[in-house]
Amino acid sequence: MPEKDKEQEIREKAKSRSQEQDQDQNQDQDQDQDQDQEQNQDQTQEEMNGNVNFNKIAGIGFFGGIFWSVVLLVLSYFDFTQIGPTFVIEKIHFGKWANNYVEYLISIVGLGIISIIIAFIFYFIGRRFTGVLPGIFFGLILWVIVFLVLGKLAFDLKAIKDYSSDTTVTTICLAILYGTFISYSVSFAFQEQKTYLRGYSK
Repeated sequence: MPEKDKEQEIREKAKSRSQEQDQDQNQDQDQDQDQDQEQNQDQTQEEMNGNVNFNKIAGIGFFGGIFWSVVLLVLSYFDFTQIGPTFVIEKIHFGKWANNYVEYLISIVGLGIISIIIAFIFYFIGRRFTGVLPGIFFGLILWVIVFLVLGKLAFDLKAIKDYSSDTTVTTICLAILYGTFISYSVSFAFQEQKTYLRGYSK
Protein backbone atom coordinates (compact mmCIF):
# COMPACT_ATOMS: atom_id res chain seq x y z
CA MET A 1 0.00 0.00 0.00
CA PRO A 2 2.64 2.57 0.85
CA GLU A 3 4.36 1.82 -2.45
CA LYS A 4 1.12 2.41 -4.36
CA ASP A 5 0.60 5.71 -2.52
CA LYS A 6 4.09 6.80 -3.42
CA GLU A 7 3.55 5.90 -7.08
CA GLN A 8 0.29 7.84 -7.06
CA GLU A 9 2.01 10.87 -5.56
CA ILE A 10 4.76 10.69 -8.16
CA ARG A 11 2.17 10.51 -10.94
CA GLU A 12 0.22 13.45 -9.54
CA LYS A 13 3.39 15.50 -9.23
CA ALA A 14 4.35 14.63 -12.79
CA LYS A 15 0.87 15.67 -13.99
CA SER A 16 1.02 18.94 -12.09
CA ARG A 17 4.46 19.67 -13.52
CA SER A 18 3.29 18.95 -17.07
CA GLN A 19 0.25 21.18 -16.51
CA GLU A 20 2.45 23.99 -15.22
CA GLN A 21 4.75 23.60 -18.22
CA ASP A 22 1.75 23.74 -20.57
CA GLN A 23 0.48 26.86 -18.82
CA ASP A 24 3.90 28.49 -19.12
CA GLN A 25 4.08 27.64 -22.80
CA ASN A 26 0.59 29.03 -23.37
CA GLN A 27 1.53 32.23 -21.54
CA ASP A 28 4.69 32.57 -23.62
CA GLN A 29 2.69 32.07 -26.80
CA ASP A 30 0.13 34.66 -25.71
CA GLN A 31 2.92 37.14 -24.92
CA ASP A 32 4.52 36.51 -28.32
CA GLN A 33 1.18 37.04 -30.05
CA ASP A 34 0.60 40.28 -28.12
CA GLN A 35 4.06 41.52 -29.06
CA ASP A 36 3.48 40.65 -32.73
CA GLN A 37 0.15 42.46 -32.68
CA GLU A 38 1.73 45.53 -31.08
CA GLN A 39 4.52 45.54 -33.66
CA ASN A 40 2.02 45.21 -36.49
CA GLN A 41 -0.04 48.05 -35.04
CA ASP A 42 3.06 50.21 -34.71
CA GLN A 43 4.06 49.53 -38.32
CA THR A 44 0.54 50.18 -39.58
CA GLN A 45 0.33 53.41 -37.60
CA GLU A 46 3.70 54.59 -38.88
CA GLU A 47 2.72 53.78 -42.46
CA MET A 48 -0.59 55.61 -42.09
CA ASN A 49 1.11 58.59 -40.49
CA GLY A 50 3.77 58.59 -43.21
CA ASN A 51 1.06 58.66 -45.87
CA VAL A 52 -0.66 61.52 -44.08
CA ASN A 53 2.66 63.33 -43.85
CA PHE A 54 3.32 62.92 -47.59
CA ASN A 55 -0.16 64.28 -48.29
CA LYS A 56 0.69 67.29 -46.12
CA ILE A 57 3.92 67.90 -48.03
CA ALA A 58 2.08 67.71 -51.36
CA GLY A 59 -0.56 70.12 -50.06
CA ILE A 60 2.07 72.54 -48.78
CA GLY A 61 3.88 72.50 -52.11
CA PHE A 62 0.75 72.96 -54.22
CA PHE A 63 -0.66 75.74 -52.05
CA GLY A 64 2.71 77.51 -51.93
CA GLY A 65 3.06 77.37 -55.70
CA ILE A 66 -0.47 78.67 -56.30
CA PHE A 67 -0.29 81.42 -53.68
CA TRP A 68 3.11 82.85 -54.62
CA SER A 69 2.30 82.58 -58.33
CA VAL A 70 -0.75 84.77 -57.74
CA VAL A 71 1.45 87.19 -55.80
CA LEU A 72 3.88 87.26 -58.75
CA LEU A 73 0.95 87.93 -61.10
CA VAL A 74 -0.20 90.88 -58.99
CA LEU A 75 3.35 92.27 -58.79
CA SER A 76 3.79 91.99 -62.54
CA TYR A 77 0.41 93.68 -63.10
CA PHE A 78 1.57 96.69 -61.07
CA ASP A 79 4.94 96.71 -62.90
CA PHE A 80 7.07 95.72 -59.92
CA THR A 81 8.54 93.03 -62.14
CA GLN A 82 8.78 92.35 -65.88
CA ILE A 83 8.44 88.61 -65.24
CA GLY A 84 5.02 87.11 -64.59
CA PRO A 85 3.96 83.56 -63.80
CA THR A 86 3.59 82.84 -67.54
CA PHE A 87 7.38 82.55 -67.83
CA VAL A 88 6.96 78.85 -67.04
CA ILE A 89 5.03 78.22 -70.31
CA GLU A 90 6.88 80.63 -72.60
CA LYS A 91 8.29 77.75 -74.68
CA ILE A 92 4.90 76.08 -75.06
CA HIS A 93 2.88 77.34 -78.01
CA PHE A 94 -0.85 77.19 -77.40
CA GLY A 95 -3.45 77.84 -80.05
CA LYS A 96 -5.58 80.92 -80.48
CA TRP A 97 -7.97 79.52 -77.91
CA ALA A 98 -5.49 80.35 -75.12
CA ASN A 99 -6.02 84.00 -74.26
CA ASN A 100 -4.19 85.80 -71.48
CA TYR A 101 -6.52 84.54 -68.75
CA VAL A 102 -6.18 80.92 -69.84
CA GLU A 103 -2.38 81.26 -69.95
CA TYR A 104 -2.39 82.76 -66.46
CA LEU A 105 -4.50 79.89 -65.16
CA ILE A 106 -2.37 77.21 -66.83
CA SER A 107 0.89 78.78 -65.63
CA ILE A 108 -0.36 79.16 -62.04
CA VAL A 109 -1.54 75.54 -61.87
CA GLY A 110 1.71 74.42 -63.53
CA LEU A 111 3.77 76.28 -60.94
CA GLY A 112 1.66 74.66 -58.22
CA ILE A 113 2.53 71.20 -59.57
CA ILE A 114 6.21 72.09 -59.90
CA SER A 115 6.09 73.40 -56.35
CA ILE A 116 4.98 69.97 -55.10
CA ILE A 117 8.23 68.52 -56.47
CA ILE A 118 10.22 71.35 -54.85
CA ALA A 119 8.51 70.70 -51.49
CA PHE A 120 9.44 67.01 -51.62
CA ILE A 121 13.01 67.89 -52.55
CA PHE A 122 13.26 70.06 -49.45
CA TYR A 123 11.57 67.32 -47.38
CA PHE A 124 14.25 64.79 -48.32
CA ILE A 125 17.26 67.10 -47.99
CA GLY A 126 16.35 69.70 -45.38
CA ARG A 127 13.36 68.66 -43.30
CA ARG A 128 15.43 68.53 -40.10
CA PHE A 129 16.42 72.18 -40.35
CA THR A 130 14.40 74.67 -38.33
CA GLY A 131 14.15 78.43 -38.35
CA VAL A 132 14.11 81.06 -41.07
CA LEU A 133 17.70 80.92 -42.36
CA PRO A 134 17.35 77.55 -44.17
CA GLY A 135 14.34 78.95 -46.02
CA ILE A 136 16.24 82.07 -47.05
CA PHE A 137 19.13 80.01 -48.43
CA PHE A 138 16.71 77.61 -50.11
CA GLY A 139 14.88 80.49 -51.79
CA LEU A 140 18.13 82.05 -53.00
CA ILE A 141 19.27 78.72 -54.42
CA LEU A 142 15.96 78.37 -56.25
CA TRP A 143 16.32 81.89 -57.66
CA VAL A 144 19.83 81.12 -58.93
CA ILE A 145 18.64 77.87 -60.52
CA VAL A 146 15.61 79.45 -62.22
CA PHE A 147 17.06 82.76 -63.40
CA LEU A 148 20.76 82.05 -63.85
CA VAL A 149 21.04 78.33 -64.63
CA LEU A 150 17.78 77.29 -66.33
CA GLY A 151 16.48 80.71 -67.38
CA LYS A 152 17.22 80.59 -71.09
CA LEU A 153 17.35 76.83 -71.41
CA ALA A 154 14.05 75.85 -69.77
CA PHE A 155 11.94 79.01 -69.55
CA ASP A 156 13.15 81.22 -72.41
CA LEU A 157 14.07 84.05 -70.04
CA LYS A 158 16.50 86.77 -70.98
CA ALA A 159 19.74 87.31 -69.11
CA ILE A 160 19.06 88.84 -65.71
CA LYS A 161 21.09 91.94 -66.67
CA ASP A 162 18.54 92.66 -69.41
CA TYR A 163 15.77 93.10 -66.86
CA SER A 164 15.20 96.14 -64.68
CA SER A 165 16.64 96.36 -61.19
CA ASP A 166 13.08 96.32 -59.83
CA THR A 167 12.55 92.94 -61.48
CA THR A 168 15.74 91.53 -59.98
CA VAL A 169 14.98 92.77 -56.46
CA THR A 170 11.33 91.72 -56.61
CA THR A 171 12.04 88.22 -57.87
CA ILE A 172 14.79 87.69 -55.27
CA CYS A 173 12.49 88.82 -52.45
CA LEU A 174 9.68 86.63 -53.75
CA ALA A 175 12.00 83.62 -54.02
CA ILE A 176 13.14 84.16 -50.42
CA LEU A 177 9.55 84.39 -49.19
CA TYR A 178 8.59 81.29 -51.14
CA GLY A 179 11.62 79.33 -49.87
CA THR A 180 10.88 80.38 -46.29
CA PHE A 181 7.26 79.32 -46.61
CA ILE A 182 8.15 75.90 -48.02
CA SER A 183 10.99 75.17 -45.60
CA TYR A 184 9.16 76.34 -42.48
CA SER A 185 5.95 74.48 -43.37
CA VAL A 186 7.73 71.25 -44.32
CA SER A 187 9.94 71.34 -41.20
CA PHE A 188 6.90 71.95 -39.01
CA ALA A 189 5.07 68.98 -40.57
CA PHE A 190 8.12 66.77 -40.00
CA GLN A 191 8.54 67.85 -36.36
CA GLU A 192 4.82 67.27 -35.79
CA GLN A 193 5.17 63.76 -37.18
CA LYS A 194 8.17 63.02 -34.94
CA THR A 195 6.30 64.25 -31.85
CA TYR A 196 3.28 62.13 -32.70
CA LEU A 197 5.31 58.96 -33.27
CA ARG A 198 7.30 59.54 -30.07
CA GLY A 199 4.10 59.87 -28.07
CA TYR A 200 2.60 56.80 -29.74
CA SER A 201 5.67 54.67 -29.01
CA LYS A 202 5.36 55.45 -25.31
